[in-house]
Amino acid sequence: MPLRAAFADRVYIDEAKITQGEWVSCFGYIEATHVGEFMGIAPTGKRVKIKYTDFWQVKEGKIVDNWVNVDFPNVLAQLGIDVFNGNGWESFDKGEKIPPKPIDN
Repeated sequence: MPLRAAFADRVYIDEAKITQGEWVSCFGYIEATHVGEFMGIAPTGKRVKIKYTDFWQVKEGKIVDNWVNVDFPNVLAQLGIDVFNGNGWESFDKGEKIPPKPIDN
């Protein structure tokens, strides 16, 4: 897995686990050090926080589906890459930009 190859000294922190019916989920983050190439970025040695959500569908005691979401734009930002080129929600949250108005259909 590219993430494991690029980030060492991983510490996993589950912040919450939730179940509903046949679904189980958790969310949290991984603290890790960037030691290998990741998405074209040479190792920086930086310690990063990798936020994730993980969902499992369980039927008859077996996992039949698994979805994992990782906040890669945030990871890349910690490595010095702004994938939104200054147009991420942070600029709107800070009041630096005014959000565009929705298009009426």
